[in-house]
Amino acid sequence: MSLLRPPSTLLRAAAAALPALRQSIPSAAVAAGGPRHDRDARPSGAGAPPRRSKHSATQVKRLFNKNPARRRVLKNRGEWKQRDPNIPERKYPEVFKPRFLSNGWSAPPPPEVPVPEYPFGVVRTGRKPFGAAGFLPVYRDIKIHGTKHTTIIRKVSGDISAFISELRAVLQLPEGKKGILTSASTGAHGGGSAGRGVNRENPLRIRTGSTIEVNGDRAKEVKGWLAGLGF
Repeated sequence: MSLLRPPSTLLRAAAAALPALRQSIPSAAVAAGGPRHDRDARPSGAGAPPRRSKHSATQVKRLFNKNPARRRVLKNRGEWKQRDPNIPERKYPEVFKPRFLSNGWSAPPPPEVPVPEYPFGVVRTGRKPFGAAGFLPVYRDIKIHGTKHTTIIRKVSGDISAFISELRAVLQLPEGKKGILTSASTGAHGGGSAGRGVNRENPLRIRTGSTIEVNGDRAKEVKGWLAGLGF
């Protein structure tokens, strides 16, 4: 009897033992504390390929605080804690909670509500029937065929610098790359050194006649702030 087997028999035996060998290798690796799969044993070091994030750059921007929409939602929830050191802090809290009608009018505070003395003031519109209180002089302005929105605050008196500082704290506005713009810096038709007026980089402008111009449609926020102070 010959002890030598034909090659075909050896190949069939090796093929039959291969599945059991594949199952025994991961079990032994797990028992020894090694990786469960070969794909988990990724090379490390300078020659290793960089690991790709499961989020794109846009998704990462949206997931964190760099997205303006997310920042706006957190502000509405009262969860926004990050503060720009270049923006001043608010000094005068609101004295009462105003209620606005659909036309934008709000009643002034009742006599029993104490209103402190502010270094600035805003006068409501006059000539109302039966001595009724007028509107807050805050208006929306639309320019350049509806593509540019600004907010106009009229009848500002007193310390304009203190008013602008408090306004910046309420609206979270930076001072601007060119500072607070004026009518002299922008020119009569936008031809001054500051260009065509307020924009994202320069959001505030002092116009003639004690008028403040703010970039964007912020009329609702400004009215709520002024009414809450008691004006």
